[in-house]
Amino acid sequence: ADTIKPLSLNENKRVGDSVTWSCSYKDYTGAVNNLQWYRQYPRSKPEFLLYIFQHGAMSEDRPPRFTAAVNKDNRQVDLKISPAEETDSAMKNLK
Repeated sequence: ADTIKPLSLNENKRVGDSVTWSCSYKDYTGAVNNLQWYRQYPRSKPEFLLYIFQHGAMSEDRPPRFTAAVNKDNRQVDLKISPAEETDSAMKNLK
């Protein structure tokens, strides 16, 4: 099955800390052009945050506190938020 799995779930971090979420796409057998991060608050539609290509280029219009990194060998992608804010406690989704 083509799946993308979270490797880290919401952690207990404080406002002002750096927070990193990771996902693995090693079980995804399709071609990967780019990986996209979304944020979704309860009872709301997903909100696009950023995309990253496998070679590392990111969307230029991403929120300034958000960066991403891809490990092609492990087929893993990380989303880093620094500094974290109270509103960052929403669920993160990768597609």
